[in-house]
Amino acid sequence: MHEALTEYLADEAVLPWQTANWQRLIEARRNGRLPHALLLTGAEGLGKSWFAHRLAASLLCSQPRADGKPCGSCQSCRLLQAETHPDFTLIRPEEPGKSIKIDTIREFTQKGSLTSRSGGFKVIIIEPADALNTAAANSLLKTLEEPVERTVMILVTARSGALPATIRSRCQRYHFTPPDESVAAGWLLQKIKSGEDTRLLLSLASGAPLLALKLSQDGTLAERAKMIEELSSILKGSLDPLIIAQRWTGLEQKGVIKWFSGWVIDLIRVKIASESAQIINVDQRERLQALARKVNSRKLYTLMDRLFEANRTLGAQLNTQMQLESLLLDWAAIGAE
Repeated sequence: MHEALTEYLADEAVLPWQTANWQRLIEARRNGRLPHALLLTGAEGLGKSWFAHRLAASLLCSQPRADGKPCGSCQSCRLLQAETHPDFTLIRPEEPGKSIKIDTIREFTQKGSLTSRSGGFKVIIIEPADALNTAAANSLLKTLEEPVERTVMILVTARSGALPATIRSRCQRYHFTPPDESVAAGWLLQKIKSGEDTRLLLSLASGAPLLALKLSQDGTLAERAKMIEELSSILKGSLDPLIIAQRWTGLEQKGVIKWFSGWVIDLIRVKIASESAQIINVDQRERLQALARKVNSRKLYTLMDRLFEANRTLGAQLNTQMQLESLLLDWAAIGAE
């Protein structure tokens, strides 16, 4: 989890929009019906990882509270806080964006580590579960097919479709959706600096409160504003798209493609519906309306298709600068007939 967010969330059992899923699991535990494998799904920024770790803390706690929140003071809680609990395993890629390999899965299954050492629960969290490579997924499947009593596996993913259907079918799914805007805004207002635009943050985050909070903290909004100015200047002919492509190559590509795609999506929506269009960049409606009158619809849709393909191939061995140069040259040409 983003380090700055951990500080904000430290005192929260679960987030307000997670209560139903939390109560469902705590009730299942009370009734002895806790699933041996859980699949936590939903978009980024909804706190799935936070939920998984709080559930692990609750299951491992010797004296959990009535609401399922861990006591925080028993030996088990202290061991977990010190990251030395023998009955907790966290499986992640060795590096962000890399895959989880079969050796990692074999290591925790072949050492008898599926059995609790303390006599309580054994909890394994795998995140992101969609990072499992084919061999690792097959190895995990064998474990899921032969569950061990009082061992709970929690798979966390924002891309459940990337998991094999055989794994999905052997997990009980708990899906997280963005909360109502009033709930999200109320929670966000308690976390951000006074004067920040919660409506804009939530719109840019597709309603995901934790992602909105991260946007308010990491300088993303300033970079977004700079990119919008550069896109506008390219259309005016006052900036060379090849120079901008060179600068954008040094940025985090997932964010670059996301903001560029969002801008083009908004432009398409405004061109169709103008005043009534539901847009992502809610602070840029007037600029989008002015641009929409000048751009070629066919070329705009073609560019959108290319951006979707760029998003699909993120992480592939492609020449990033050449790809951005091509996309920005297409952007520069969208006003031409």
